[in-house]
Amino acid sequence: MDNDFVRRLSGQLDAAPPHALVDVVRTALEAEAGAKTAAVLLSDYADATLERLEGGGATASSGSLSVDGTDEGRAYRRQTVTVVDDDRGHRVLVPVTVRSERLGLLEVVLPSPPDDAALDVLRQVGAIVAYVIVTARRYTDLFERVRRRRALELAAEIQWELLPVLAYESDAFALAGALEPAYSIAGDSFDYAVDFDHVTLVITDGMGHGLRAALLGGLALSSLRNARRRSFALAEQAAAANDVLFEQFGGEQFVTGLLVQVDLGTGEAIAVNAGHPFALRVRGGHPSDISLAPDSPMGLFPEQSYTVQRFRLEAGDRIALVSDGITEARPSDGDEFGRRRLGQLLLETRDHPPVEVVRLVTRAVMEHRGTELRDDATILCFDWKGP
Repeated sequence: MDNDFVRRLSGQLDAAPPHALVDVVRTALEAEAGAKTAAVLLSDYADATLERLEGGGATASSGSLSVDGTDEGRAYRRQTVTVVDDDRGHRVLVPVTVRSERLGLLEVVLPSPPDDAALDVLRQVGAIVAYVIVTARRYTDLFERVRRRRALELAAEIQWELLPVLAYESDAFALAGALEPAYSIAGDSFDYAVDFDHVTLVITDGMGHGLRAALLGGLALSSLRNARRRSFALAEQAAAANDVLFEQFGGEQFVTGLLVQVDLGTGEAIAVNAGHPFALRVRGGHPSDISLAPDSPMGLFPEQSYTVQRFRLEAGDRIALVSDGITEARPSDGDEFGRRRLGQLLLETRDHPPVEVVRLVTRAVMEHRGTELRDDATILCFDWKGP
């Protein structure tokens, strides 16, 4: 296998229908490397299992593989090309990832152990498969159906369609977001936008639950995006969303939100707090609140103005924007998850990238609650590496 093989495979995948993805990859690897078989394992919406997609677009009957406690899960979490020798042969598990958004794995079974050159080519094949899946999401439901361990509620369908790529990394920063309950999320959402000299982070929490909260939250997020893409300043973005929400709901429904814009050259940050819970910063070995005085939530009052507040990031800082469903989650006979637990967990996972941090935080909240969440729990984690 060589780079010319990768180029040919890329062209074949571009010309093939989405349901033929695995068949095209397997056929090419059979001819080039004698591969016995190939499959794609896609992460489910809750980032808890890997769901197998085999040839012809069929979902395998072998069931879900846990992200925790399996060879596949370890390769997925650690984002490393892994060779597992078992009775099936030499199974190569290759991350299928775009930027730092983990989509799943490519599993290739080879008749003999691969050398370093073959592993490098398979790594490139995994990257190509990732971009094919991301592109194909726009014109097929195949990959979305495979990812669903159970039916997605309509409110969750609306919210998931609004989300950006779930993780992103560059030389200056890394970020990732997650939300639970993944299959029934409603009012919460997050967003971000990377520009040439700054990055904007957004988290919102719509009042209520279910479909009405999803419609409310979706309108808020779309309004903020629209204002941002019209080059409105940060406070003007919140004010524009407020006006839209008040016009539609007359002050009877509201959305809290936290908007943060980080200068990529200096680490200087500005923020607008529309009635949202705190933001947390981990610096060195100490988590602490970022002091941001709240203005009114968006949608309560007409022509509401918003205050721009400032803080500074230092290289190595981690910040977390969360909804109250994170800190207020509690078992029926226990205390809240709380800020202290959240800060400690962010500290304990300091060596993990944001994409793994947000998975671990939402898992911890779900385990602390011990049953279905009463409120959406959302986190957006941002690591500042420096200019």
